[in-house]
Amino acid sequence: MILEDKPQSEANTPNAKKAGRLAQLDAIMASHPWYPRFLPFFIYVTFLMTVGLARDWQAWTYPILYVVQCGYVVYLLWRCRKLLPELTLSFHWLAIPVGVICAVAWIALGTVMMDQFPSTKPQKGDLFLFLAPMVDGKGGLGDGALGWTAMILRLLGMSIIVPMFEELFFRSMLLRSMSRPRKSLLGFVQWILDVPVIGEWLMQTKLGDAADEDEGIFKTEFERVPFGQVTLWGMVFTTLLWCPISHIMRDWPGTIVCGIAYCLVVVATRKKGLGPVIWTHGVTNACLWAYTVYLHYHLNGYYDAWQFL
Repeated sequence: MILEDKPQSEANTPNAKKAGRLAQLDAIMASHPWYPRFLPFFIYVTFLMTVGLARDWQAWTYPILYVVQCGYVVYLLWRCRKLLPELTLSFHWLAIPVGVICAVAWIALGTVMMDQFPSTKPQKGDLFLFLAPMVDGKGGLGDGALGWTAMILRLLGMSIIVPMFEELFFRSMLLRSMSRPRKSLLGFVQWILDVPVIGEWLMQTKLGDAADEDEGIFKTEFERVPFGQVTLWGMVFTTLLWCPISHIMRDWPGTIVCGIAYCLVVVATRKKGLGPVIWTHGVTNACLWAYTVYLHYHLNGYYDAWQFL
């Protein structure tokens, strides 16, 4: 009786329960190739509004919550590393010139968008303001220790953490899963089939019938397409998806330039995995950070470009 009770008591300890939850997480992540590539992106985006609202409430909360936000994403990437063979940190010299050119294009096109379409310039109270916490001057952080702490953390996050999970999501998961027009369409229709009323109606159409015949279209496509195999459709479609998913309208032209450039880097350096395009993305974001900080201090705040953060 004692021998039977001991395992049961051990199973109820906090460490055992934690191990059980982590084992469940690992099992879920391994059950579909999209899960470990989607969840880090989803977690980061979900945190954005909370971080922005907390910063508006008390500025000192920003550095703390930003560390939590990025730390959780890094933990997920590390936890799922065996499921992500393409996630490398390999460097390629193309990262420097392509990254710098993309940053210049981002700034130039963003400036043109704001000049030609003033409504695209973020204003305080904008629905999407939380996507750029530093947009309204210094976000209430000031130029002291708190402000610089936030800015350094922002640099590390946007040039190291963000490129890793965004490239994993867009240039691996989506680019491989949506490489063919017909399969991409059927994949989206397959999702809609589960929606009440609309799905029932679609099931009566040839399109719905075709989508229902294939099980797990996006999963099948992802597993079929090796990393680095890029089609024109996949490059254009996933780049256009990147615009509304991750950026406000002002940045869409720059997003398109970067999306195409990053896809080409993936093709040119595919043997090195995602590493080179992660470096490229990181260089772009680091340049945007440096440009913003330089303008603020060089011009004594006369002209700020916080929107590029």
